[in-house]
Amino acid sequence: MKLKKKIKKPSKTTLRNKADKLFSAKIRARGACQLCGKKDDTLQCAHIISRSNLHLRYNEKNALCLCAGDHLFWHRNPLSAIRWLQETYPDLYDYLFDEQHVLERNFDYTKVIESLKC
Repeated sequence: MKLKKKIKKPSKTTLRNKADKLFSAKIRARGACQLCGKKDDTLQCAHIISRSNLHLRYNEKNALCLCAGDHLFWHRNPLSAIRWLQETYPDLYDYLFDEQHVLERNFDYTKVIESLKC
């Protein structure tokens, strides 16, 4: 009689890292910095509302494709960055302002990974 091998379930950290990598690739695929328009190999995924907010972590409306220099600017000058967001994307600003307060319960990284693969 053969014993079945127990399939090890990926850890939450492994799933989160995979989801982060897929999400970053999807945002960087926009192809140009959304602040300056630069198209080079320094493009990065920048979250508007912190990644600690699971409700918005993988929401494409909460991410910008930025070059490394503008991503650094974003973090070093948050008030200027938010003013830019309000002026450039007022509807997006309003949406994120409302959504940032939603708490995510029973977060499923597997579902996120499947949705990002499409």
